[in-house]
Amino acid sequence: MGNNDVMDEEERRAARHRRRVHGQLIAYVVLLLILVVLGAAGFGVVRLIRQHLTGTQTEEEQEVNVEVDDEPEPEPEEEEPEEVITGPTAEEQFDEYLTTYISSMTLEEKAAGLLIVTPEQLTGVSVATQGGSGTQAALEQYTVGGIVYFKQNILSEEQFTEMISNTVSYSKYPLFIAVNEEGGEVSTVLNSAIEVADVASNAEVGANGVADEAYTQGMTIGSYLAALGINLDLAPVTEVTISEDAAIADRTYGSDAQTVGTLASQMAQGLQNQGVSATLKTFPGTGDLTGSTQDGAVSTERDRESYGEYEFVAFKTAIDGGADFVMVSHMTASNLSGSLDPISMCESVVTDILRNSLGFDGVIITEPLTYSAITEYYDTGDAVVSCLKAGCDMILMPSSVSEAVEAIVEAVEAGTLSEERINDSLLRIYRIKYADKLADFQ
Repeated sequence: MGNNDVMDEEERRAARHRRRVHGQLIAYVVLLLILVVLGAAGFGVVRLIRQHLTGTQTEEEQEVNVEVDDEPEPEPEEEEPEEVITGPTAEEQFDEYLTTYISSMTLEEKAAGLLIVTPEQLTGVSVATQGGSGTQAALEQYTVGGIVYFKQNILSEEQFTEMISNTVSYSKYPLFIAVNEEGGEVSTVLNSAIEVADVASNAEVGANGVADEAYTQGMTIGSYLAALGINLDLAPVTEVTISEDAAIADRTYGSDAQTVGTLASQMAQGLQNQGVSATLKTFPGTGDLTGSTQDGAVSTERDRESYGEYEFVAFKTAIDGGADFVMVSHMTASNLSGSLDPISMCESVVTDILRNSLGFDGVIITEPLTYSAITEYYDTGDAVVSCLKAGCDMILMPSSVSEAVEAIVEAVEAGTLSEERINDSLLRIYRIKYADKLADFQ
């Protein structure tokens, strides 16, 4: 083999060596790259596992999940508040008790319970001065709602208190024991044989216009009435003097409506603080009339605007003071009522104005039905039923107790007067008669 051949062979071996080395280097590099990739992948897997366990995400992953994160989380459903169930109020429980009590009465008892009568009307005697067997028998037949006494019934303090005590003990149901005690001239007890503290008249109190004097007036009267067993005073006068010539002028607190209302309210509160119910009288007011319903029919041309400026102001003020009763007149006022009937028979005044507009929720009582304004034009039964239909709750002194009771019963049975209407009146009446029981439900 020549030298050239030897050199060629050596070069070929050297070239083959270089190729092996180069191939090995490439293999090592590829292997290294594979190991790097595998390492990175393993690290990623570990990181993902760690993120899954810790709940964190990389920025890239957060970007990927932006759409999901941007979606608002569903708001939790609002839980409906639990309905708070409260029991009936004390007043509602009291009314329910009274309603049950009233439902136990017969229709005749209910009808009689709407009447306040004199002891003479009840028993038929000419002058009653004792509560004896005749009174007991009469109360068993007619369970009237109350008895009203006058000066003729009073001989002495001992006689009068005994008569009242006996009468109350004979009654199946609680009674209103009433008098007219305004202070001054129209005062049954003050002007009787019984000695009581002197009380200023309304005109005297009104001249000063001091509320405390009216309150003292009521407290004084209430104190001596309560001591005798009387629980209802047909006072105070709440009318406004419109004309100095008016028949009522010397019995009012004056001509300023707000002052009259304030003084009447204070007197009423004084009475009721002694346990004697007060009666605001006489609605809507006769302060411009020279005549009296006691003597015959009287009427006024005044309208609602005029009454709204005077008497309605006075009565509303006194009503808001919490008086138990309001007495309505037998006068006529066609421009106010839209009728020629006595006010006591006009629903437009008794219910629409007194009950609804002025907001009186106590007992509405009539003037005496023995007044000539009634007896000259109506028989007892028709007058009684008409007054009840108008919204009156109690009838004062119907000419005949038996006729009054029979007329009410017949009207209910004929469907011209509902028993529910009677029950409503009795509920108002018994709220007052049993007022001390309200505390039992509180």
